[in-house]
Amino acid sequence: MFVRVVPIGRISGKFVSEVCGEIEGLMNVRLRILAGIETPRAAWNQMRRQYDAARIILALSKTSEGVFIEKDMPTLGITEEDVYYNGLNFVFGIEDPGASCLLVSVARLKPEFYREHPNEYVLKDRAVKEVMHEIGHHIGLDHCVHTFCVMSFSPSARDVDAKQKDFCKGCRIKLAIKGVNID
Repeated sequence: MFVRVVPIGRISGKFVSEVCGEIEGLMNVRLRILAGIETPRAAWNQMRRQYDAARIILALSKTSEGVFIEKDMPTLGITEEDVYYNGLNFVFGIEDPGASCLLVSVARLKPEFYREHPNEYVLKDRAVKEVMHEIGHHIGLDHCVHTFCVMSFSPSARDVDAKQKDFCKGCRIKLAIKGVNID
């Protein structure tokens, strides 16, 4: 599997590269980092003081970096902006199968968001899990009941911490049935 990665806004290129490198070591997936784009102004919601994830994905899907090539080659946007989706207060990530786009926000994955000391290791660990989770959705996996599985739903950063950077046996079987080899 091949995934195009587009940094959005002011996120560190070094950080994006490290996250992608770790994922390539964990999954049978190639990630190619493309030129970054600015965070779309139209996505800003002044009342919420957050960005609308759906509008970011829409903008991402219309850029030359994110234009739909084929469904099996999704575009992943990674941003530092705090994002929400529909009626949810926030999301760590979202997948739009129609646009073949994924979005991961690291804003609430940062320990300092919770008034903890900054920790690059914790941030990278959480980001890797969330990118793997969104790739899993793109492949066709739903949320998993096993809290240790990377496909487990995570309503908090602590729930992300509880996950492993791996798919459970059940999710691996579902991937194999779909003809996807992640090893």
